Amino acid sequence: MTDFSRLQNIYWRIRYQRNRNLKRKYYRYAADEKKRLLDAGVDPEELRLMWRTLAKQHCEHAERHLKTYRSKVTEKLIFS
Repeated sequence: MTDFSRLQNIYWRIRYQRNRNLKRKYYRYAADEKKRLLDAGVDPEELRLMWRTLAKQHCEHAERHLKTYRSKVTEKLIFS
């Protein structure tokens, strides 16, 4: 499983930051972290669903889609 802790930390800072300039700064950090994770070989669909879950913290649909996707991927790995 991929470690998304740095990305989670960045999105937490974005949600609780009131200063617009600092928010933009953290969005740039998030974009750099996303590029780094994609270059490291993280599944792009899982990363997209993780972005959505982190960006919309109270959206239960985003979290449910991420859990469903992860369960399908683990099923494929088990049966392969």
